[in-house]
Amino acid sequence: MREVLENYWHPVEVAKNLSREPTPINLLGERLVAYIHEDKPIVFRDLCLHRGARISGGSVDEKGAIQCPYHGWKFDNGGNCVSIPSMETSKKIPKSWCIKKYSARIEYDLLWVNLGENQEPFPTWPSNAWIDENFKVFLVNTYIWSASAGRIAENAIDFSHFNFVHKGFTELADGPLIKEHEVNTSGDQINYEYYDSKLLRKYRIDFPFTVHDSKRVVNVENQHKTWSERGDSKEGDTTILTFIASPVEENKSIIFVFMARNYKLDDPNSNFTAGFDEIMEQDRAIVEGQKPENIPLQIRAEVNVSVPDGASLHYRKLFLDKVKMNTALESVDDLFITNC
Repeated sequence: MREVLENYWHPVEVAKNLSREPTPINLLGERLVAYIHEDKPIVFRDLCLHRGARISGGSVDEKGAIQCPYHGWKFDNGGNCVSIPSMETSKKIPKSWCIKKYSARIEYDLLWVNLGENQEPFPTWPSNAWIDENFKVFLVNTYIWSASAGRIAENAIDFSHFNFVHKGFTELADGPLIKEHEVNTSGDQINYEYYDSKLLRKYRIDFPFTVHDSKRVVNVENQHKTWSERGDSKEGDTTILTFIASPVEENKSIIFVFMARNYKLDDPNSNFTAGFDEIMEQDRAIVEGQKPENIPLQIRAEVNVSVPDGASLHYRKLFLDKVKMNTALESVDDLFITNC
């Protein structure tokens, strides 16, 4: 599965947490080290080629070169070995003595890394919320779950659990029965809408693990309250919740949650996040206990209901198509969506 995922951009850390000091990071089971040099992120495989030590335990000099803490080997910000203290300086260091450098960029207040050679396009945001002055976007929180990124993303896709797991928070206004709605897949994106008699919910799933849930107030006469409302909603008020699951390893993920809104822009962000940690904890208790830990690609491995599970089925099919395209398989009967 790594062949499928490594060419996509994955967020690995909140940008403000980075500095010139090396920061150890894991992505897709790969040990990485990240730091900032001249306002740009540098990301290497966290592995010294000499004796396999973690270079994240070392230091970075003013030129952006990182030094391994074990024997002091130093690598410039391109990954080339430039100094070996135990070797005569008259001897030339082979060009092949270098550490693997990965593509990295800071966007949306996060550090993103791409481990692949055939990189997929960098993701965008619904409504261009980050550059639209009518919206305010902020990071709600980050969470670490002992769960696969696939299960986490699929949980965010599914709104048929709202009236049970999140009772009193995010219940659908017209009850748990899921009405017919159209789901469409185009390239690496899945889109669908659902109107619950008060909110028009527009979902956008960006492969592999990003879910955008845009909720626009349509019927102000409906007195049903949801978690993100303040009690005086106006028609057109829109909240975009974004969940990005980053696959640390097979059954461990970091979740970055953002909120965007086009109303009450001058109010403190904290006015709109009360209770959200509780909502995430409700989901965590379910998702971490799911068996199998990874999403099965074989459709008969779990029971599916066509209407409420429509988006999930599109998501699984998209994954299956990617796997078939990128890996040599004789059978998918026992295949699961794994992170690594």
